[in-house]
Amino acid sequence: MPPRFATTNPEKTYLFIAAGLLMLYVFPYVWLGEGAHLTVHDNLDSDFLYLYLLKLTNTAFDFNLSTVIPNMMSSGPHAATAFGGIPRSAFRTGLNLEVLSFYLAAPYTAHVINLVAVHGIGFLGMYLLLKKYVLPESHWALARVSVAFLFALVPCYIVHGASVTGQPLLLFAFLNLLNRQGHWSNWLIIVLFPFYSFFVWAGLFICVALGLIGLVVMLRDRQMNWDYCSGLFLLSLLYLASEWELIYGFVNETYISHRVEFNYGRLRSMQLKNSWHRTRNLFLWPMFNTGAFLTRGIFAVAIAGAYQALRKRDFRSAKWLIGLPLLALLICLIHAFYHYVVMWLGDSSLGMKFRVFQFDRFYFLLPTLWFILFALALRQFEANGRWVKFFLVAQLVTMIVANKEWRINVGKMTGHVTEDEHPSFRAFFAEKQFAQLRNYIGKPQSDYRVICLGMHPSVAQFNGFYTLDSYQNNYPLPYKHAFRKIIATELAKGTPNMRAYYDAYACRTYLYTAELGLNYLFGKTQHPHLKHLQIDTDALMALGGEYVISAVPIDNAAENRLHLESIFTNTESYWKVWLYKVMPTGVEPQGIMSGTPTDVTKKIHALNT
Repeated sequence: MPPRFATTNPEKTYLFIAAGLLMLYVFPYVWLGEGAHLTVHDNLDSDFLYLYLLKLTNTAFDFNLSTVIPNMMSSGPHAATAFGGIPRSAFRTGLNLEVLSFYLAAPYTAHVINLVAVHGIGFLGMYLLLKKYVLPESHWALARVSVAFLFALVPCYIVHGASVTGQPLLLFAFLNLLNRQGHWSNWLIIVLFPFYSFFVWAGLFICVALGLIGLVVMLRDRQMNWDYCSGLFLLSLLYLASEWELIYGFVNETYISHRVEFNYGRLRSMQLKNSWHRTRNLFLWPMFNTGAFLTRGIFAVAIAGAYQALRKRDFRSAKWLIGLPLLALLICLIHAFYHYVVMWLGDSSLGMKFRVFQFDRFYFLLPTLWFILFALALRQFEANGRWVKFFLVAQLVTMIVANKEWRINVGKMTGHVTEDEHPSFRAFFAEKQFAQLRNYIGKPQSDYRVICLGMHPSVAQFNGFYTLDSYQNNYPLPYKHAFRKIIATELAKGTPNMRAYYDAYACRTYLYTAELGLNYLFGKTQHPHLKHLQIDTDALMALGGEYVISAVPIDNAAENRLHLESIFTNTESYWKVWLYKVMPTGVEPQGIMSGTPTDVTKKIHALNT
C-alpha cells in the first residue's frame, strides 16, 4: 500500500468508533423489528410497495415487455370497461440488487439489509475519496473519518439503493481512472453501481456529471484518457442494459403515459419570485428523497474557508470553495426554472419528452457535492484544531436533526413516541386486520376489485387486494380519465389545489373527497366522518369496483349505494376499517344499512361508539 494511502493506528481507532456509531444508527431498526416506523411518503405508499409487489406477483425476473401487473389499476372480471393493470416495464428492473433482496427476504428484513448497505457504502465511499483526493495527509485522519461518517448519516431514501450514497465511491473509481490507476477494483465499482442504483432518479445525471469532469480535465491536459472514457461508456452501457425495459418504453412509447398530461403551469407558480424562493429552499435544504439536511452550516464554513484561502493567497482552494456553491446554485436553478422550459416547448415531441421525464434531477448530486465542499473548507483551518472540531460537532447535530425517521424510532424505543403519532411498519400494513377482511369477503382476491378511502391503497395492495386506486409514477393515460369519473363531483367541490393535483399530476389516483382533502392517513384514534360524499357509483362499478375499504365512516353511504358490511379493528393496526359493498342500482341493502337515512346514521353512530 502506498505510504500516502496507509492507515495509522489513531485512524484505525477512529474507523472502529465510526463503525460502532453506524451500528448504533441501525440498532433501533433491528431492536424494534417491524415495530419500527418507516417513512410513508414516497416510500411505504409507493416505492417500497413496488419492490415487494414484484415478489408477490412473481414478476421480479419477468423481462417480457407485454407482461402486465393486474394488482392495481385493473378492472374487475365483470367490469364494463377493460383495463389490464400496469405494464411490468414501469417497475424496477429484475436486474437490480434491491429487487433481488426483496425477492429473497421478507420485506422488512430486506429494508434493514439495504439500510445497512446504503449507509455503509456511503461511509466507505466518502472515506476513500477523502483519504486519497481531499484530505490525504495523516493529520487529517479525524476529519476525514468524521466527514465520511456524517455523509453516511444523510437520510436518503433506502428504496433508491446507492443512487445517492454510492456517488463518492463511484467518483473515487473514476478519479483513479483519470489518474491512470486502472486497478480491477475501480472497474468492479463501475460494473456494480448501475445494478444498485436507479437510472431515472440519479443514473443519467451521474453519467452527465462524470462526462463533464472528464471533458474538462482532458481539454485542460490536451490528452485523451481512454481508460476514463471506457469506464464512462461501460457505466452508461450497463445502465442501459439494467433498465432497458423502462428506457425502451420511454423511447418507443409502448403505451401513452399519464405523464403526457403533466401541466407544470398548474403544478408550479409561474411567478419569478416563487421560482427564486424554490431555488433558495433547495439550496439550503436538498430534496427530501435525496436526503434532506440543512446546508447553512456547510455553506458558512465554505465562506469562512474561502476567506481564509484568499488571505493566504491560495487561489486554487478559493476557486473550489467559491465554485462548488455556485455549482450547487446552478443545480437548484435548473430545478426551480425547469417548468418554464417545459411550458415553452409545449406539446412538441421534445416538449413531451421533457414533460414525461424529469431532466432536472441533477439535485440528486447535491449531498455529495455539499460534503466534498465541507471537507475542502476544513482544510483552511488547523487540523484537529478547535474550529474543525466545532464544525464537525455542529454538523453532527444538524444530521441528527435531519434524521427524522431515526429520531422517531429512538422515541419509540424510549416510549416517547406512540403508534398513534407515527405508525410502525406492522401497524401501517396491518396484515392480521386485512386477513380478517380477506376472510370475510371469502373470494379469491383476483375476482373482485376494491378502492380505498382515507388510507393509502398500498396497505391493501401489500395484503394482496386488487385495487382500482394506486400511487404510480407511470401508467396508461386512459385509466386516469376513467378513474376521474368516479371522483368528478368531489373534485368539483374541492379546492383548486386538489383539482390541479389530479388533473395536472394524477400520480395518486385516489378516492379524493372535498371533506378529507389531500389527507390519506386517518388512524383509528382520529374521528372524522364523511357526511356529504358524492361519488359516481356507476363509474366505480364500470371499473369493477365491488368494495370500499374506508378508514373513516361514511354517514351518507346509502346515498352512494354503499352497504356497510362490517367494521374491523385490531390492536396491532393503525387503522379502523369500515368495509362497504357497492350496490347495483335498484338493489336495496339489508342488515346494517337497511332503513331510512336517519336510521342508518343512528346505527353507524352506535357501531362507532
